[in-house]
Amino acid sequence: MAPPKSINHLKYADLPQVSRGIGIVNQPIASKEIGARSLHSGITVMPAHSAVPPHIHNAEEQVTVLEGTMRIVLDGDKEVFCSKYDSTFISPGVQHELINDTDEQVIAMVIYGSANVNRTFSETGETVEIGSDKDKFPAN
Repeated sequence: MAPPKSINHLKYADLPQVSRGIGIVNQPIASKEIGARSLHSGITVMPAHSAVPPHIHNAEEQVTVLEGTMRIVLDGDKEVFCSKYDSTFISPGVQHELINDTDEQVIAMVIYGSANVNRTFSETGETVEIGSDKDKFPAN
């Protein structure tokens, strides 16, 4: 049996704002909560001088910078700098850290290749579901 067809008009102004700590806010877009079965996406707003700590995911991830400049550190030693509309594709299991070390905020679109995506924090080894109450970023 084919899955039911669904179209959800998700107006930016109506997206929930979920605090992840240290000023970082996620705005979920497509998620299993609205019926997504094969992806999870959202907007991430990072204030000046903030960072998502080193972690890995169990799914593919695409990050596209919509505003500002973001530094991404892969596997602890490879750096890439992404400006407006630059994107990265990160394979599952690749450690990465998203850093805004500028004086301006960064806004990025993040898309995961699974509706059941998790994050494992490198420092603690703790695995949490993306978007859950435990998906928080500690102050440095």
